[in-house]
Amino acid sequence: MFDGITELALPSSDPRSLVALYRDLMGFVEVDTDDAPDALYGALYGLPAAPVRTILLAKPGSSGGAIRILDVPMLPAASPAGRPDRNGPYALDFYLADPGPVEHAIVNQGWDFVTEPVHYDLPGTSIPVRERMLRQDESGLLHAFVQYRPRGTRCVIDQHPDTKVSEVVAAVFMTADLAGARDFATTVLGGAEYFTGRFDGPAVEQMLALSPGEGFEAALFRGPTSANARLEFAQTIPGGTLAPDPIPRVVAVCDLPDLDVVAAALADGKHGTVSADVVVDGRRQLGLASRYGAHFVLRQSAS
Repeated sequence: MFDGITELALPSSDPRSLVALYRDLMGFVEVDTDDAPDALYGALYGLPAAPVRTILLAKPGSSGGAIRILDVPMLPAASPAGRPDRNGPYALDFYLADPGPVEHAIVNQGWDFVTEPVHYDLPGTSIPVRERMLRQDESGLLHAFVQYRPRGTRCVIDQHPDTKVSEVVAAVFMTADLAGARDFATTVLGGAEYFTGRFDGPAVEQMLALSPGEGFEAALFRGPTSANARLEFAQTIPGGTLAPDPIPRVVAVCDLPDLDVVAAALADGKHGTVSADVVVDGRRQLGLASRYGAHFVLRQSAS
């Protein structure tokens, strides 16, 4: 049933800064603005107040991986992303065809990268990875900028070679219960687990400010057409002192063909709490605060 994350919803009290990053610097296109969103969206997204405006940004020709910015005034500030040691959203991944000029433009506008680019092999393979982490502190996130490889990193750049930055290709959620998260992703969402591995070694330690020998296991999930963005759960590193953020800074919106089946699978509360089961904009939608550091909106497919 799961075939990628359709949208990543980012609540923000300063949507202008995020629009400037994603639209003006990363080339997303503003495809829809709603100045009077339904008040039910507050409960659906698990927010303390309903958004007063939503802005949908996407990559033309992409299949999923859009970004919806939710304007929520007076939202408390997020804790900046640091060590991957607490439950919750951690990173969004993007592919860049030619990272240097894009990264240079972003730095010139005052955004900050954690380190210079690092290079390592994808766990369990000899596939080279060039990666750099951008701080997006408005949402308390990191953004992984990964070198695009033709025929090796599936995204909108495959069909549109002039695109400099891809859609969101993966959303990373840290969890203290990776086994439970994997079960949820496969048995409830119906996703296919296509990659598991441990991210560690000197390059990863440098990129994420980890101590020598530290790392984490991760698993990625996609669907039959490999639509973006893929879902990634990763095991938290022990020793964290920060409590999970009470605000869902990233909400993964997934279109599914049969919400009755999903609702039945969630009824016992094993995987989390259904915060809302409502019809908004003509489509049934479930809000789910999962036990695995991820908040979802599971939406009935349009067709």
